[in-house]
Parts: sequence; structure tokens; C-alpha cells
Amino acid sequence: MTWTHIPRLPVLIWCLWIFPFTVWDTLYLLLRPHSLPGGKWNEPYFGSTFNTWASVDQIYGAKGWREKDGWVLAQSAMNTLEAGLCVIYVWMVSSYGIGSFWAKTMGRRAGGRACLVGFAAGIVTWVKTAMYCKLNNFGSKLQLMGLVLREPLGAFRYTGHNEWGTFLVVWVGMK
Repeated sequence: MTWTHIPRLPVLIWCLWIFPFTVWDTLYLLLRPHSLPGGKWNEPYFGSTFNTWASVDQIYGAKGWREKDGWVLAQSAMNTLEAGLCVIYVWMVSSYGIGSFWAKTMGRRAGGRACLVGFAAGIVTWVKTAMYCKLNNFGSKLQLMGLVLREPLGAFRYTGHNEWGTFLVVWVGMK
């Protein structure tokens, strides 16, 4: 009996789903200030979706750009690496797998390589998750704080201007 890799449908769907959104988000961040409201590329490409998000979480908007806060760019770089690895995985499955696209089987060598790329994507996902957490020292007690606590611990630096309903629905709801 030889080993084979059978890609799972939810994994393939996820890999295809995240790519366009990751590219769009990364372009928005890299093209600031041109992608911000009033910028030459805001309305045709980023408009209402990013304008709404940047108005709620100003780290994405002009304030974050002016303050040169690197958090969102670091997050975006990791998202882009993850999405790129996912696309490579899907390409490997479609190129080297046997059977219909949604039900392929991959032999030992091609399957092993695809699994390695998928594993690398998983590692990047883990690193991204670790980025969302930070270790804080409060006196003698170390606590792990998630990204959702970034704003409360930072005196609501980028989101304090919102009403609670908007903050809870848009910012907390999207995290």
C-alpha cells in the first residue's frame, strides 16, 4: 500500500477564498495615502468597504498612516505569505493531482510536497495568531493578551471615537 494525499474540499475552498481578499487588503495598506478617502485610488477600488473600516479602526486610516504604525503592515505581510502558500498548494493539487479538481488524489512525491507547502501555510497561520497576542508584564504576573485587548489596553487609541454599538458590531464583530 502506497501513501497518497487526498486534499480536503474545505481546505481547497478556503485557499481559493482568502486570496482575493488578502490581495485587496494588502493593496489598500501599501497604497496609502492614495487609497485613503480623497486619494486617487480610493473611490474606484477601495471606497465604502475600507472607508467604513478605517473610520472605525483608525490604524487602517489616515491616523495610522501618519503615525507610521507598522502593526497592520506586519499583519498584511503575514496574510500575503499565507495566501501565497495557499495558492501554491491549490496549484500543486490542480497540476499534479489525479482525478477531478474537487476530488484529486496525489501520489507520494507530489503529495508530500503539497503537504509540505500546506504545513508551511499552517505555520504562517500560527505565527499570525501569535502576532495577535502579546506578552505583557503586570507587576510579577505575566498574562497573555489577545488583539481584541489591543485597543482597551492602548486607551482606545484608534477606536475610542466610536459609539459602543459601532465598536461592538464592526470592530469586535470582525475580529
